[in-house]
Amino acid sequence: MNTYHATPYDISAAGFYFENYEEYLAKAEQHTNEYGDKVEEFEIQFIEGENYELFKALEVSQGNLKLWFDEYEDLEGEDLVRAIYIAEYSGYETSEILSKLEDIRLFEGTAIEFAEEYLEDTGTLDEIPENLRYYFDVERFANDMIMNGDICEVTIMNTNYIIQEG
Repeated sequence: MNTYHATPYDISAAGFYFENYEEYLAKAEQHTNEYGDKVEEFEIQFIEGENYELFKALEVSQGNLKLWFDEYEDLEGEDLVRAIYIAEYSGYETSEILSKLEDIRLFEGTAIEFAEEYLEDTGTLDEIPENLRYYFDVERFANDMIMNGDICEVTIMNTNYIIQEG
């Protein structure tokens, strides 16, 4: 279970902790400042739990908090990595990200490892005469794939990924 904090922008009010959207709504509805005035605007903070990187990438606020709880909080595995990538690098709106997950192919490793596997899987080097294959520069090929936009190398949750869109 994740723990969140609603920090009022009103400096005369204390914040409150919550774990789900219903609890947030109930506490926010009753929340007042030290003068008895209703507090309406909060900064939403992630305190502890899982999926912090996605929470941060989505820039969760009052405006998309319900969507966070309904669609994103329990995301895991490769879909979690894909969602973080899309949120941080692709510029889609939070409401569009889930529909784009299948457009992202992941490879865990470096660009050179990806290029080596790509060349092996496609048999590309088999088309080059054997005596010339040793001159093929896999590192340069991997770099060209990055420079041409065929792949993107990113680190998400302390793991290196190669991303292919499309």
